[in-house]
Amino acid sequence: MTAYSPSRLALLLAGLASAAASSTAFAADDATAAFRALAEKTIVERTLTLRELGLTDPIVLRSFDSRREIYIPTPAGLPLIEPTLQFKGRYLRADGGRTTFVLSIDGYPVAARAPNLDAGGVDILLGVDGTPRPSGFVRLGAAWASAIDTELCGDQRSIGNVFQIDADTSLTFSFDASKIDSLVTAWSAMSVTPVLLVPGRTLSAESYDAAWRLALALERAGKRPTIIALPAVGDEVELAGLKIPDGLAGLPSFAALKGEGRHRLASPGEVGAFVALGGATAQVAVSDAAMIASLGAALDALAAEAAAAGAQDAFGRWREKAMTLAVPQPRDAIALATFAGAPIGAVGVDAAPKAADLFSAYWRDVLISRKLAIRAAELPGREERVVSLAALGGVPKSLDAVSSADWTANFDLGAVATYGGAPRELLIDVAAAPGASTSDPVASVFLNDFLLAARRLTANGQPERITATVPSFALRAVNTLKVSFQRQPVSDRCRDTPQPFPVAVLPSSAARLGPLPDDSGFLGVRARLGGGADLIIPSTFLSDAPATLANVERLAAAAGLSPQNATLVVAPAQPGAAPPTAAPPSKPFLAIDVALPQGASSPHVMVDGDRLKLSARPGETLLDISGVGRLAVAEVAQVGSVAGVSVQQVGAEPPRFEEPFLLAEGDVAVLTDAGVAAHFDSANPGAVKAADAQSPEGLTRGLKVFANWETAAVVGVIVFFGVLFLLARAARRRSRD
Repeated sequence: MTAYSPSRLALLLAGLASAAASSTAFAADDATAAFRALAEKTIVERTLTLRELGLTDPIVLRSFDSRREIYIPTPAGLPLIEPTLQFKGRYLRADGGRTTFVLSIDGYPVAARAPNLDAGGVDILLGVDGTPRPSGFVRLGAAWASAIDTELCGDQRSIGNVFQIDADTSLTFSFDASKIDSLVTAWSAMSVTPVLLVPGRTLSAESYDAAWRLALALERAGKRPTIIALPAVGDEVELAGLKIPDGLAGLPSFAALKGEGRHRLASPGEVGAFVALGGATAQVAVSDAAMIASLGAALDALAAEAAAAGAQDAFGRWREKAMTLAVPQPRDAIALATFAGAPIGAVGVDAAPKAADLFSAYWRDVLISRKLAIRAAELPGREERVVSLAALGGVPKSLDAVSSADWTANFDLGAVATYGGAPRELLIDVAAAPGASTSDPVASVFLNDFLLAARRLTANGQPERITATVPSFALRAVNTLKVSFQRQPVSDRCRDTPQPFPVAVLPSSAARLGPLPDDSGFLGVRARLGGGADLIIPSTFLSDAPATLANVERLAAAAGLSPQNATLVVAPAQPGAAPPTAAPPSKPFLAIDVALPQGASSPHVMVDGDRLKLSARPGETLLDISGVGRLAVAEVAQVGSVAGVSVQQVGAEPPRFEEPFLLAEGDVAVLTDAGVAAHFDSANPGAVKAADAQSPEGLTRGLKVFANWETAAVVGVIVFFGVLFLLARAARRRSRD
């Protein structure tokens, strides 16, 4: 054993103390640098596909000249960092000849190919200019040209030469979130599938009410929200992809998150560390007292660990910059906050009912500040029931048409319902320039591939209106409106090259809203649910908010419930396993997993555990099955004089609705994860409604004929000469007698 003198022992202890102090200093420096790096981490990366924009089906270009433009949203007014567009498509050349396609970005041609194989794929990476776009869109254009004959007099049309734009075409870009300085910019930077953050897995009735309204408002604005809860102690989280900076690996809460797979959060500090590393990202949040308290406790625990490591100042600056969601907000306000360094819209519980109108295209551009108190937000035009197509996302513009050109617009039925009705008539104002041929162009109006109206245009450059009645069977949850222009591509000289001539869809185009048909089915009830209505849910929904909110929001959207005017009613739990029973409603209702009071008229559906029995009429059973799960059934029900929709879960597990859907046909519908799987009309099972049953076509058509004075004059002349003919014939008969 080595012996040390007192002086040597003192020197050794001093060295150890110095090393420990040096190690502590290095640890403090590392933690400080790591928190500074987290505070400066403001770059957001995003990839957006056409499929996420709702263009789930491939876009097919035909004929010898066909063009299409697609608007891809980007943060308005922000520079894009290294944006690229991955274009994917396919082509077929069954008719041979010469084929060419040209791709353009914001109107500038950037790529062209002349394929010569019978078939092939197209995969082109295009560079995109990162200049800020005030419009908030990157405009992708595709033009397809096909010529099968060298003689221009010959018929150049072909059905076998086509070009297809795949839904996997994507735009990838990054932007600096620290430059988002207003709510309107934050909205444009929001993804089409935003995450809605709620204060926890268990919510108060007030916060649950705000959450479903906010989710429905987002969906009506064209978003597809996902709902998550703020992580809490005891929750299991996924650690895959979580990167812990080296400077923070020594802090206990961060060290506990090392590894892969699932991890159960054991302390408020671990909750704070998980949030700080971006484990829970969101773009919108319900801001209430529970949210503020939970975030505050997690950050306070993390602050104690940072102080122990000597990095309290750096942590304080990071918290002040990157976690402003933890700052209390007024109940009636919507504010631009930060959550783990990313921008997030914090919506107070009293502001949620007004968010639907505030998020609409009409008011969205006025959100130019970071914080707004909302006392009222109403849309003009609800009295007149006429909504501009531009307010629904249709961009009026001019197109060049050689033989054909299509103008398209996608809109959610919920966005129309915000104005207080459903589209009953489309008023499409168009204009066309004269072409080289004597044949007038034809404009056709399609809704979800249903031809609604067509007209031969005068083609003198003046506005012309096409009026199209919208039958209820043509409506979808997400609708595609298409105006197709067709020209005869010939000229006076055989050898002339066909030239494009402009056509346009004008800004005055609109949709006239009106009551849905007087129907006892879902559509008839939908008109009533758009006003004041009750949303009735069991109290058990409040204890599993993320799972139940998603279904509640989708069902509310499918039935036509209004996020502004509806009232949340929570039915108390019953003893045992019996479902809660709702009190007799005094207004139209949507009841989800709640038993209706005695005397309710719902004779067509019987649910008993995992057994489902559907009857069209008493004694006429259509379906009787058991052992099912992930199933629900919706039915129009009557409680006294009040009509509504009742939805019941079948089996132990409810369906998880993956996409928006619409309760539109019949009065009974079976629901699965994909939406409506089967439906029927109990009053007339299996029958197909004629067009006259969907809308008063006969009367409407007659009124339209006489509303046009030119047509009325022609009809009058025909009737006049018909009467003269009959009088002359009678006179000849009398003379002969």
